[in-house]
Formats: sequence, C-alpha cells, structure tokens
Amino acid sequence: MQVGLAVLLLAPIAALRGADSRSSGDGETPALIKPAISIGSGLLLQPVLDLSRFTTEEFATISATVGPEKIRRKWTSPVLALPPHPRSAVHGLTETEVEAYMLQVRRLFDEGAAVPISDVGLISTQEDVIRRPMFNHVAAFSNAVARVYLLVQKTASDKGWGYFSIVQDLTTEPPLDYFAQISGAKVTFEGTSCYKCHSSGPLAIHPVRADLVSDAPLAAAISKHIADQPLSRFHFPAGDPPPDYGKPLALRFCSKCHDTDGDRLPLFKVHSHPIRVLVDFGYMPPRRRLTPEEVAELKAWLDQKP
Repeated sequence: MQVGLAVLLLAPIAALRGADSRSSGDGETPALIKPAISIGSGLLLQPVLDLSRFTTEEFATISATVGPEKIRRKWTSPVLALPPHPRSAVHGLTETEVEAYMLQVRRLFDEGAAVPISDVGLISTQEDVIRRPMFNHVAAFSNAVARVYLLVQKTASDKGWGYFSIVQDLTTEPPLDYFAQISGAKVTFEGTSCYKCHSSGPLAIHPVRADLVSDAPLAAAISKHIADQPLSRFHFPAGDPPPDYGKPLALRFCSKCHDTDGDRLPLFKVHSHPIRVLVDFGYMPPRRRLTPEEVAELKAWLDQKP
C-alpha cells in the first residue's frame, strides 16, 4: 500500500465523530421521508410485501445485532467529513485508492465513528430481488475528491451482516461510480449485478414504514445528499464488462430525464425491477404521476419479450 493511503486509512477517529446537535449540514431542514405506499399501477409483478405484523420492537432488536454502540448515534452533519486526499491535484482515483476509501468507511463503522441511519428498506423487499425484509444501516462520507457510502445489510434469517460500498470519484467529468462488496479486508468490485438497480448511482432511501426508521431527520438528510448527487457514470471492472443491453427505453415521459444527454443515464430492460417499483410507489417521475395511458405504454414495454 502507498504511504499516502496508509495515512488516509489511519486518520484519527476523534476528528470524524458527530456532535450532539442535529442539522442537515447545509442549514436546510429536509422534509421527512413519507413511507412507501403503492399507487396500484399494476406494474408490480407480485403483490406488495405485507409487513403489517412486523413490529417496531423486532426492528430494533434485529438492527442492534450489528452492535448497538454503532447505531442511533447523535450527529451534527449527516455526512462525515473524510481527511483530504493524500495526492494533490488528483485526476482519476486508482482502484487501490477507491478500495482504501471503502475499507476506511467500514473501519469507521466498525469502530462506532460512523453516523448511520437504520431502516427496513423498500427496494430490496420487492419483486425479483428478495421477498423478505432487508435491514439496512446506511452512512455517508465525503471529502473534496470523493463521496463515499456504506451499506451494512442483512435479512432477519442471515447470520451475519454484509458490507457494501459506493465511491463516487468526483475528480473526473462526469464523476465515476464504483460499487463493491467488502469481506473483511477484501474489496470485490461489482458490475452487472449492481448496475441492475444503480445505473445512475446511489438510490434514495425508501423506508417501508415510518416506525422502521431509527432516525427520521437523519434519513431525510442523507436522502437529500443522495438526491443532490451529480450526474455520473457507472464503473464496470475489467473482469465484469457491460453486456449488450439492447435499445434503451425511449418513451418520452422517461427519456426526458433518462437519456444520453439527460439528467440521468438511459434505462434498459435490465432495469425493469427498479422501474416497476419506483413508478408504482410514486417516486418516478419525481414531480408527477404517470397517466393511465402512460402506465399502459410503460407496462407494454416492460412486458415485451426479447
């Protein structure tokens, strides 16, 4: 490991801890996230997962198995400041540097220095991903060259917690998003499996119920930070190149934003799961609902066989 990266990984924990007061970090107070409610579009392949019998107490108990001292922390800023990058005038992070950031934020979480939001997320409970509640701890970090996210996740039946990270390299134009799974000290970069739901970077937080969120103001602040992310590109590692995804979704009410020159990248059939879920739960389009005629057009496109 380079000397500069060793300094990055050994930054003092005390300098990164949150304080006792709460704010969004930019003077604004984001609106709390409304629980996810299906609009009954007919796009979902399966009925909405029923979590009505799942209690707040069960959520707290299962979430705390990650280590109660690591969660429900007091905070000043929802995004923890990372030390300056050791290389001056950097243009393009190396994979080794990206790995270093991912291992650093895992260490910060394991040592209780992170400020995570705990929740039961929507996206991972639907359709073809997994039909069980997913318990999440999400923390955000940044410095001048990178936005870094950590997701610590499990189902109720999993024995241990899985660690996943996203690094947005802000030194390139547009920024480049790296996705990886972390197992101990090993970082495994992911391509097609993450691109399926994350073609345009990190997803906003979508809790199933308000009582299945440990800190509603923190969830809103982190979600706003995610929503403010720049238009970025997805990094496919050398061993996991992108396949031919065919023709992109060209329906005008989607391609207005999701286009080569749009606010977000084009959508393909591989993105059918997040399209169905995000439209059905009213998150997309972001400022209006699709008309019944537009829903029918979208459903016809999603249901087309290759």
